[in-house]
Amino acid sequence: MSLLFQPQRLRSLELFNRIHIAPMCQYQATAHDGVPTDWHTAHWAQMAMSGAALFWIEATGVSPEGRISPACLGLWNDTQAEAFARHLHLARKHSDAAIGIQLGHAGRKAGCNLPWLGAAQLGLDEGGWVTRAPSSIPHKPHEREPLALTLDDIKQVRRDFVDAAIRARDIGIDTLQLHA
Repeated sequence: MSLLFQPQRLRSLELFNRIHIAPMCQYQATAHDGVPTDWHTAHWAQMAMSGAALFWIEATGVSPEGRISPACLGLWNDTQAEAFARHLHLARKHSDAAIGIQLGHAGRKAGCNLPWLGAAQLGLDEGGWVTRAPSSIPHKPHEREPLALTLDDIKQVRRDFVDAAIRARDIGIDTLQLHA
């Protein structure tokens, strides 16, 4: 049998094969609140039933300003966590696949329009927001300068990642990936 179809162990997580579905941004969350929608129920169930042993949920913001776009998932509050749990329950009903989540903070690339609408940074009057990044250098020369993170801001971003990871664990996510 091919190595691809043999079990794999990732720390305490036992996978029934070595096929993993990478996180794919769907940009289908309820606009501006990061809550998964029926789109996610269908997508997650389809990916979980694909035969892959591990499916990764797309980049999920750890804070409102850490999202790539207003339509990105978030896991910075309990309302989002409750919605994730409902959608995950439906995906897991018919699959033993492990489910991971990619937690992220977009930094200077945050606050952008949807890719199929050009992915340009949204104006503050178009639903965009003030971005926060390691420096005030904009992602692209014509975009707004982000606010440079202070030491206190860096500590807050770290807390945001920890809080989102705890929520992910509490709703039954099997593993996580950090994207920063």
